[in-house]
Amino acid sequence: MAKSDCRAAAVIVRDGQIALMRREKAGRLYYVFPGGKQESGETAEQAAAREVEEELGLVISVGRLVAQTWYRGRKQLYFECAVTGGQFGSGQGPEMTAPFRPESGTYLPVWLPVTELQRYPVLPRPLIELVQTAQTRGWPSQPLIFREEAE
Repeated sequence: MAKSDCRAAAVIVRDGQIALMRREKAGRLYYVFPGGKQESGETAEQAAAREVEEELGLVISVGRLVAQTWYRGRKQLYFECAVTGGQFGSGQGPEMTAPFRPESGTYLPVWLPVTELQRYPVLPRPLIELVQTAQTRGWPSQPLIFREEAE
């Protein structure tokens, strides 16, 4: 299937922990929200749900848009999501099952404590405060909109 330039990702918080993908690539360690490019004929919400199942092995219900950003000219949408099924760590998507390729790096689903996110290299950085604040005050009525600088 053809893919769009839009990346759809899930913000999944459960019991004070957030589901992220631990990435090591080109000698760099960082964490990203599970997600990927929309495929032809699917909505951003459908893409987020598909990617979470492929990467984490979880089935989710996709809620509202909580953030929108652009990174290297590519639109990225982040949705608040809730786990409805599946088994964490059982993802069978191509990035999880393909033979290791150094240029692709590694993918490892992890749960991290929301209260300690500042200690980790989580990308994009502006989402850390948004997620932490949402745990006590709820999600803002409008999505956070920002642009990321290329590193």
